[in-house]
Amino acid sequence: MSNKPSRRQAAAAIASTVALTYTFTSIGQQDYPTRSIRIVVPVAAGGLTDILTRVLAQRLSQVVGQAVVVDNKPGAGGIIGMENAAKSPSDGYTLVMSYIGVAAVNPWLYKNLSYDPLRDFVPVSLVAAFPMVLAVNPSVPANNVEEFVALLKRKPGELNYGSAGNATTSHLAMELFLRDTGTRMTHVPYKGAAPAMNDLLAGNVSAVFDSLTLVLPQLLAGKLKALGIASREKSPLAPALPTIGSSGVPGFEVTGWYGVLAPRGTPEEIVNKLALEFQRIVTEPAMRTQLASRGIEPIGQGSVAFGKLLREENDKWRRIVTEAKIQAD
Repeated sequence: MSNKPSRRQAAAAIASTVALTYTFTSIGQQDYPTRSIRIVVPVAAGGLTDILTRVLAQRLSQVVGQAVVVDNKPGAGGIIGMENAAKSPSDGYTLVMSYIGVAAVNPWLYKNLSYDPLRDFVPVSLVAAFPMVLAVNPSVPANNVEEFVALLKRKPGELNYGSAGNATTSHLAMELFLRDTGTRMTHVPYKGAAPAMNDLLAGNVSAVFDSLTLVLPQLLAGKLKALGIASREKSPLAPALPTIGSSGVPGFEVTGWYGVLAPRGTPEEIVNKLALEFQRIVTEPAMRTQLASRGIEPIGQGSVAFGKLLREENDKWRRIVTEAKIQAD
């Protein structure tokens, strides 16, 4: 079962930590930071990971009174950026924005990975999440998850699905769905979410799992059908969309997430201070509105809760990568 809290639980947890933030900021680690903080982003500039990091970095800079620099280090499936962060000094001045791929999937794709997300980093804060949506081309004769599963069982392996690429969250989400429903489809990997969505709209693939951010405009325009959302609770951005877990696939959940890590050995006092600052930032009404406009839900879990999630996610995706025989390109 996932460690991600319900919205009510998250709100209660955030309320308690926000109350502590101001006291902690004023009396703890008063000499930190004294210079700029670097946040490594293991992907290229311009995508959702980069945009989120820049939004948070700008606000963190205002809060701590020092520059917070975003350092994009893309390449090799995020390995270059993660390795750079892991080998940086553990003094609180280097952080890295992590996500499922680099923190829970890469260890099971690469035999000689140059970093270990559980060994080489300390979790700071889970900052945001985004739900995945199962969407199909309007020509697919299914209007809900139950009908789609029945269709796949009538035509095993005959329908195909697109993904943003091999071992991406959209690929893994569908493999988990197929495993849980005992069905088969043919995987068509693309070089990014946008071309996969374009071919779904054109009818060249039958289905995709993708972020609500990408699916929602097409859904509102009537250009595709969304069958279910892969979160435990309905999204306020699409309240009419049922959860997949309540639609015949009990317990199904795939939520993309973003969390801040620091190199192993970073002082606990600094980790806790940063965690509290990130928790405060994502609870600010303006920040919540800004993130929601991009289909992102602020979370704000601290080091302990984020660490538990990392362990659970590594175990979950290890099983999927192994069972589905997914290999790195």
